[in-house]
Amino acid sequence: MKATEESFVRAEITGHTGVLTLTRGKALNALNRSMYHQLVDALLMWREDPAIAEVVVRSELPKALCAGGDIKEVRQAALDGHEDEIRDAFGTEYAMNAIIADYPKPYVAVMNGIVMGGGMGLSVHGSHRIVTETSQLAMPETAIGFFTDVGASWFLPRVTRGAGATIDDDAARRASLAVARYLGLGGVRLNGADAIALGLADTYIDSSDVDAFVNTVLTEGVDAAVSAFGKDAPESELLGRWDEIVQRYSGETLEEVVASAGAELEGMSPTSLSRVFELLNRGSEDSTVLSCLERELRMAEDTAVGHDFIEGVRAMVVDKDKTPQWEPATVAGVDQERIRTVADEKSELPITV
Repeated sequence: MKATEESFVRAEITGHTGVLTLTRGKALNALNRSMYHQLVDALLMWREDPAIAEVVVRSELPKALCAGGDIKEVRQAALDGHEDEIRDAFGTEYAMNAIIADYPKPYVAVMNGIVMGGGMGLSVHGSHRIVTETSQLAMPETAIGFFTDVGASWFLPRVTRGAGATIDDDAARRASLAVARYLGLGGVRLNGADAIALGLADTYIDSSDVDAFVNTVLTEGVDAAVSAFGKDAPESELLGRWDEIVQRYSGETLEEVVASAGAELEGMSPTSLSRVFELLNRGSEDSTVLSCLERELRMAEDTAVGHDFIEGVRAMVVDKDKTPQWEPATVAGVDQERIRTVADEKSELPITV
């Protein structure tokens, strides 16, 4: 997993706007270690540059902003025993997420097409999150033996029941956590309307207007672009099932939730389900996204060298036989205390944010 010199990130300045364009089209812009460093370098430089008023992140590929992190690269590093490269990859990625979450300038993420895993981390933490009718958002990590990371333990438990809604009491917080479990444990796909309704995106535009929207950002600013191209999102189908989802995913224990969810969680790594359940519970009570990311980094260091991640990526991405052999095979067999112990720990991000 070497950080090569080949660049799949095009960093340009147009007027007062820094534009980051992902160009790794053959891999649906899967983020590798080199890309994390390139993105972080540009964001830090533009953060301090008074001539840069805003940042736009987009893809040159209409079908995807970013399909996630390069999990084959991480798996190979684990097989080769290169734990330092694993720490560098996840540490740099999570530092990038923290930088975006606290960015002092408008950060405009154009979330067209596939936006999954690391793509969520690249966009959802931003100040202006733009979706279209082609947007497909998800955190599908439990199917590959990993867990919902990139700050998902912060943003998933804070989903809202409708655009602009608030989470202002214990009942609302418990409901949001239940919906977060539905999204994180099962890797549920959201469309643009769902993302708006849940507070994971801000503005809905037509995909045919993406280029014009970006051009308007560059010439007139993001507020003018939103005013010109933003439109009402369609009705969210998921929002209509909010109460049903809350009822099924509000159990006190993971075993209760798995039993209630039924077929929705079949085939997922039991260990990954346990990791996600623990992280979401803790993230729902945490005070900062940085704290969540530091906890996730420690969990990533532990997970990436474990059996289920190596086996899950083999089955789903490398050999593609779609039949991962999870160890243990059931939630009842997972060492929950060990997962809680890892979740008690945190790893400091390698880049000061």
